[in-house]
Amino acid sequence: MAVFTAIGSAIFGAGTFLAGLTAAGLQLAAGIALNAIAKAISGEPQQQAFSVQGKIQGGDDVPRSINLGWNTTAGSLVYQNEWGEVDQTPNAYSTRVIAIGDYPVQSLVGVDVNGSPVTLLPGDATSLGIPVAEYRKNGRDYLWIKFHDGTQTTADPVLTTKASSSDRPYSSRRVGKGIPYIVATSLGEQELFKGGFPQYKFTTYGAKLYDISKDSSVGGSGSHRWDDPATWGGDGDYLPAVQLYNLLRGIRWSGQWLYGLQDVPAARLPVANWIEQINKCRAGIAGPSGTEPTYRTGGELQVGALINTAVEALLTSCQGRLVEIGGAYKLYVGEPGSPVAQFDDGHILSTEEQSFTPFFGLADTINGVSATYPNPTESWNSKVAPPLLRPDLEVKDGNRRLMASVSLDLVPYSGQVQRLMKSALLEALRARRHTFVLPPEFQVLEPGDIVEWTSERNGYLTKLFRVDGVADRANLDVMVDITEVDPSDYDWDQETDYRPQVDGPVIRVTPAPQPIIDWGVSPYTFYDEEAKARKPGIQIVWDGDQIDVRAVIYEVRLGGDVVSSGEIRDVAAGWAVISAGLIGNTTYEVRGRYDPYSARPVEWSSWLSVTTPDIPDVTDIQVSQLGDDLQNTVGIIRDPAIYGSIPQQLAELQALADSLAETVMNISATAKQRLDLLSVSRDGSAAAIIRNETAIVEEGRARAEAIEEVLASVGDVIADGYLKFEAEVNGTDSTAAITAKVKATSGSTFSQAAWILRAEADGLGGSDAYFGSLGKFYVFDSVDGNPIPVFSASADGVTFENGYFRTLRSTATSGGNPFIVLDGDTGFFSFGV
Repeated sequence: MAVFTAIGSAIFGAGTFLAGLTAAGLQLAAGIALNAIAKAISGEPQQQAFSVQGKIQGGDDVPRSINLGWNTTAGSLVYQNEWGEVDQTPNAYSTRVIAIGDYPVQSLVGVDVNGSPVTLLPGDATSLGIPVAEYRKNGRDYLWIKFHDGTQTTADPVLTTKASSSDRPYSSRRVGKGIPYIVATSLGEQELFKGGFPQYKFTTYGAKLYDISKDSSVGGSGSHRWDDPATWGGDGDYLPAVQLYNLLRGIRWSGQWLYGLQDVPAARLPVANWIEQINKCRAGIAGPSGTEPTYRTGGELQVGALINTAVEALLTSCQGRLVEIGGAYKLYVGEPGSPVAQFDDGHILSTEEQSFTPFFGLADTINGVSATYPNPTESWNSKVAPPLLRPDLEVKDGNRRLMASVSLDLVPYSGQVQRLMKSALLEALRARRHTFVLPPEFQVLEPGDIVEWTSERNGYLTKLFRVDGVADRANLDVMVDITEVDPSDYDWDQETDYRPQVDGPVIRVTPAPQPIIDWGVSPYTFYDEEAKARKPGIQIVWDGDQIDVRAVIYEVRLGGDVVSSGEIRDVAAGWAVISAGLIGNTTYEVRGRYDPYSARPVEWSSWLSVTTPDIPDVTDIQVSQLGDDLQNTVGIIRDPAIYGSIPQQLAELQALADSLAETVMNISATAKQRLDLLSVSRDGSAAAIIRNETAIVEEGRARAEAIEEVLASVGDVIADGYLKFEAEVNGTDSTAAITAKVKATSGSTFSQAAWILRAEADGLGGSDAYFGSLGKFYVFDSVDGNPIPVFSASADGVTFENGYFRTLRSTATSGGNPFIVLDGDTGFFSFGV
């Protein structure tokens, strides 16, 4: 069986304990050196070594890691806090600090959120980071990503200021030297984060590495220098041979060892050998997207893994073999190189034991290969490559399908995966294996060398073999174990050998947002039990035949501002009427959307315009009616000859005040738009200020009127004040008046007072002026300010107090002298000259 890789305890050296072994013993010793594919081919179970870490880790026992090449990881959570206030919502922001390695990386090249790749908008970056396009809604960003590559020298200022809190402080000393990390900040939003905190994967181009093929000081070509990490980096960072070199020399940060071997000098890794193998990895070959390097690797190496496990994973990705000879490590990758020695049957010592294995036993036979690898196009989830089957070989093997399966954890390239499968299967089919002794001149042979053998006895013509084991004999003869190889096993025709595969949507696919169906609006009028229009509203309708909908959400706006919003739980009804905050004869815009139970996206309807019916709401009607009644009462006072006595008017005013008090105590919230101020307590206490203004202009007529009333009530104790200003011109007549009224009620007793100032003029030269008062008329003493009653009016007439009126005439006098005329029926006085 072909030995694919020799590593760890299976590294052979000339002149070691193998000297003196028989041919069969050497063959057995060489046969235990198998890499991952070889183990799978021989039926040995393979353990997962470096698969993608797809879930975030946490805690103090998270192993350190190094990101190599093109790779992805969910990282480990090192800090989280909620902070800030937005739209009166406390702790609106959530910030997570996620370490994605323990060695600096080159760049962040991709982010997956909740299983889907997202788009970063670097041109819109803020102090919070780069906003994510898929989490931008209505012009507002809800998710930001900030990346630190591990070379930072100060702590992130957002973490030390905004995100830090007294109970979860973030110190300025938390720099994270050498640690690449992400600051992911999200702003809470019901639809975008229904599933809770987002889950991330971060794709990076990993560590910058030393490439000996680019070091002109040791035989390469370039500016790389081992002692100056600032010169490192390039395409070699993605090549397994370069990664292996750094691993064997030891990976360090700031001079401190982190992973790999320690204290291995450059002399133990022969320059010519390593440069040759690095260039074999770098050589171009046809791939799915054009020419690509023959071998590349990428992944997250956990430093807790054994070194030989990491070496094995890297060797498997390039069909490599690592041998240790006299303390020196040599690497061989891919197809066999040129032969270093030739021999024929005559060189083989016939006096020594020989061994030949012409074919494998059934247990060691394979005729097909399957492989899994991390697929970047499917959120780096494990992907099964198209299996490589050989029906012709299955027939030869007794119609048996004998499969080998291998995990290529560090190969996120579909073309390379299929090339590895093909060459591994073809090489594993080469069963010819010989063990014999050659004369001392072949002591130059080492494990990993390629030799050329022409054998008439076996029918070989310049056939190539790989040296898998070498043992020196005491007489300087050399025992070798060789296995047939063929460079054609590595031939690759992209058009015929590559099998395209479908990258299925195994990642979370976000459906298109669902709009609300059959959305419509129309005016609506509320009627009372007497079928009178009492209140304006808006009727909304939708398709209620929905399953995954919890409620219907609506918004009403006026002039660009939302004045009413809410939700309707009875989705199946398909309609509802809204009225809160609405006034009549006003054009509003209304929109709606579904609110689903599941975390799926929905979208608002367009804004639809609707004009409410031209009626005030119930409380407006009551206040308006009271205002009309009060105005009529003012008219009563204004024209006593028509409307009767003052006591009657006062009784009517009392009834109106009682009605108004009841209205205020039972007033609805929507009446606030008609009240300048309203306060009602749970015990029924109420206080209100009511204003009503009117301005009318018609042809030949103009009228302005302003009424202001204050009212306070606690149970049956009521205080009310009323003031009215009016001015009117009608043709050639003009009138101006001020009316005032106050009343205080306590249970069944009350007191009240009122007065009127009125002036009239007509185009015929006539004019009148009136002053009227209810109850007693007082003047105030100029010395101490005490009120002094002058007269009082009642239904029985006028009673004068203290003889203050010294002149009282019942009719007008001539000569411009002042006069007062008292109407005995109403108690009103007329003043004139």
